[in-house]
Amino acid sequence: MKKHATLRFLSIITALVSYFMLLMGAIVTKTGSGKGCGNSWPICKGELIPESMPLESIIEYSHRIISSGAGMLILALTIWSWMVYRDNFRVKLFGAMSVFFVLLQGGLGALTVMFEGPFIKKFMLALHFGFSLISFASVMLLVIQLYRLRDGKPDKCSGTPLSRGFGWSVWGLATYTYIAVYSGALVRHMEATMGCGYDFPSCGVTKFPGFGSTAEIHMLHRYAGILLFLLTLWLLVVVLRKYRDNRDFVRGSWIAMILITLQAIAGIITVKTGGVLMAALLHTTIITIYFTAISYLCMLAGAPWKKRR
Repeated sequence: MKKHATLRFLSIITALVSYFMLLMGAIVTKTGSGKGCGNSWPICKGELIPESMPLESIIEYSHRIISSGAGMLILALTIWSWMVYRDNFRVKLFGAMSVFFVLLQGGLGALTVMFEGPFIKKFMLALHFGFSLISFASVMLLVIQLYRLRDGKPDKCSGTPLSRGFGWSVWGLATYTYIAVYSGALVRHMEATMGCGYDFPSCGVTKFPGFGSTAEIHMLHRYAGILLFLLTLWLLVVVLRKYRDNRDFVRGSWIAMILITLQAIAGIITVKTGGVLMAALLHTTIITIYFTAISYLCMLAGAPWKKRR
């Protein structure tokens, strides 16, 4: 029906604006524009339209405006989808998660503007990106669920049922991915992107990860990324060997493997180009889509902690 088509169109627009919100946050961090509006929030420099608007103020204020727009779209999409699909648990869950985490990351963003502490502020900025990532993934899962309902697809993937142990493994990979993402956010906010200089895969005399220097922080993220690549490869191998007839799961696993490979390449490009803005944005974009793909696999796997009948 027309209202369902309009709802799905709104979901696509919401997903795009949510992505731009996340991307603008990365631009704010990369360009050091976080204090472009001073300590006032949500307005800029205590004014709705400041008289002085240097580039850093434009970037920071644009991020706030896009974030506000994304928040309103997410709220509208959630309410509308709840009204149309009142009995669908996943629609209600993903909508609630989208709203909760966009509000949480917005509140955390406000605190980082008004908070002046050195290390704790950088830690809060890393949390801010992580919550934005969950919000975007939740919006995308809501979009996917709306289109699955249109196509009449069941909530669970067809084919050989996934073992409970494998379901736990998929959720474990999603959890570890989120942790690895935080290591990358920490690299960015601790200004450790070039902690190893232009060296790759070596890092000068630094061999082990840690928090004592920018090189150690950088190596922490490298090791986390290598392990994430290996775990994704393992996931793909298991799916192809045991669950080949689960088409949605096979497709999702291949997408995840391709994305994590591209993410590794983007990381190398970031190092070799000295951390230029476009390379950093590419790195952010790919890991965002990768996390969404892994979240999609979790959706297909269902809740392994629930007893099956």
